[in-house]
Amino acid sequence: MDKKKNIDLAIAILCGLVVLIALYGMEDAPNGLYIAVCAGSGFITFLVFYLTAATEERAAHESKPVQEGGAITELLLLNEEENPIAAWDMFCKTALVIGKDIKENHVDINLNQSVYASMIDIEHAVLNYADNHWYIEDLGSKNGVVLQKKVDDRKYKLAADQPCKLDAGDVIIVGLTKLLAR
Repeated sequence: MDKKKNIDLAIAILCGLVVLIALYGMEDAPNGLYIAVCAGSGFITFLVFYLTAATEERAAHESKPVQEGGAITELLLLNEEENPIAAWDMFCKTALVIGKDIKENHVDINLNQSVYASMIDIEHAVLNYADNHWYIEDLGSKNGVVLQKKVDDRKYKLAADQPCKLDAGDVIIVGLTKLLAR
């Protein structure tokens, strides 16, 4: 979008310059007035194209989901000592697939290098953002997904295809791999 927008602006500026040259240099010639009117039309047209693209770009940026204060903005991979060893940004995202990158299959949260990668399906779980909250859903994986809730420290095994609300501080256990929602 930026390249097209910049081209529209450049053409509008060139048309504007042609208008000025035609009016200044050929003010007495009938062709000068004709050239000025044509170039003026081009100037207005491409300026409108440029402004429309800028407005659409701004609207697209503003329509991204806004995550409230205290909302989850990253997912941390924890090691055996519960220390973060990798992180994934979740801010302004709407869906993230958890699994392993294998051949043509690419996921958003790649756990291929985790210690327990053999227990993780290619597409194991999905995180979806809706109604200002993140939800975790098991995609029918072999070893399941467990959610350890921060509020009561209890572990809940998720049923396949049943979204569960995720809160900041919750730990997602994929196979035996732990991901902290923060």
